Amino acid sequence: MYYMSINKIKPDADRVLLNKVIPAHREWAKKLIAAGTLVQAGKWGDRGGMIVIRAEEAEKIADQDPLAQAGLITFETAELHPAVPFKGIAG
Repeated sequence: MYYMSINKIKPDADRVLLNKVIPAHREWAKKLIAAGTLVQAGKWGDRGGMIVIRAEEAEKIADQDPLAQAGLITFETAELHPAVPFKGIAG
């Protein structure tokens, strides 16, 4: 089962703190991609990002994002029903 979580940077987010936390956010995503928990991650428009999660506890995983823990983003997570299989991903 897959879930997509779309996050948005809060309008009042501290830009200095945001720039400090983004490297930890990227490392968090890379680690979860290597573990197979995240299928994909990336920028979503100009003010946010998205992750595709392959886990039932998607909300809990998204909440562990360093940007979420720093209170810099809001996110919405919902079940994703891919119309076609993800390239190179079984199941």
